[in-house]
Amino acid sequence: MIPFQNKYVQLDDLLDRMAESLQLDKTRYELMIQHYEAIKKWIEADEQFFKPFKYELYPHGSVRIRTTVKPIGKDEFDLDIALHLKVQWDIHTPEKIYFELRRRLSEHAIYKEKMELKNRCIRLNYSGDFHMDILPGVQENDWDEDKIRVPDRLLGYWVSSNPRGYSKWFLNKANIVKISLLEKALRAENLPSNDFENKKPLQRAVQLIKRYRDIYFHDDDTFKTSSIILTTIAGLYYNGEESIYLTVENIVNRIRQHTIHNSWRLKVLNPVNSEEDFTDKWEREPRYYQAFETFCEHLYEQWQELKKENGIISEGRILKGLFGDELYFKAQTSQADIIEKSRNANQLGINRNSGIIGAAGTVSTSLVKTNTFFGNDAD
Repeated sequence: MIPFQNKYVQLDDLLDRMAESLQLDKTRYELMIQHYEAIKKWIEADEQFFKPFKYELYPHGSVRIRTTVKPIGKDEFDLDIALHLKVQWDIHTPEKIYFELRRRLSEHAIYKEKMELKNRCIRLNYSGDFHMDILPGVQENDWDEDKIRVPDRLLGYWVSSNPRGYSKWFLNKANIVKISLLEKALRAENLPSNDFENKKPLQRAVQLIKRYRDIYFHDDDTFKTSSIILTTIAGLYYNGEESIYLTVENIVNRIRQHTIHNSWRLKVLNPVNSEEDFTDKWEREPRYYQAFETFCEHLYEQWQELKKENGIISEGRILKGLFGDELYFKAQTSQADIIEKSRNANQLGINRNSGIIGAAGTVSTSLVKTNTFFGNDAD
């Protein structure tokens, strides 16, 4: 770990690198966009139903808010798409909208083989790469361009939703912070910035919490907490912390405050559509909420351990337990590569008083010598 003076900066550097390894790679992202554009053109060309209407087809969910997490045990991501028709929602039945989307996709030789019918959406499975969930919906009113009604096949009627408004809400929350603690520290130390996608502490925190969730429920995911619940709670409890570590710390603390001081369960509504209860399943099946409480309590306990001055070995053990060995080792290797590149470019020095690595040329700092191929110091 790059030994910054501030403990939270040290942890943030490692957490940032672990979260970076979790996200959608550039190749797969570009492939998703290609398939998205192809589906968009196919629906637009439909003479039978869709072409006469004004509508939009747009991504939402983790890809849009940039909190994707690579699944464990398989190499697939999910892309959520909304098919947003701009007509009065009560003109058509929910069955009609769902049927027309199904019909159009089934007319395509490739799409019909990839279709999987879900309760509110139709999934296209691109085996080994990703799956695309297409959610059909109709605009709910004229004064809110984002709010839609979507068909619920189990209930048999329209339900209110707002996937695009939700994305805007979350990104606005994340962007409260203009410059993160880690970015400030890198500038202050005159160290090279991480060559990562520029993400805010809230986005990184959500990625890490979701990864811990996947590890925690890996052996039995029957009552696994959904990503939309975790993401919403994180956004609601976020107080603009500049640190990834402190963002997670605040979120788990506030969850715990609720669970230990209240006998009633936590209720998580869509922050841009109070009619949509993301935790309605917890009401029907309390074991989902019990699993959520147990999972959050374990995360809280482990996060408290990171506060202590455990040393690198103990911190590594905790982080590997939370996020997995592979993710931790990748982050360590990434750090080592950055240090080596900076050393070879004569950008790093060692403080003669404290022994801490810092920028070369600063007061009380000696240059770190470059390693040759054979491991000897360069002259």
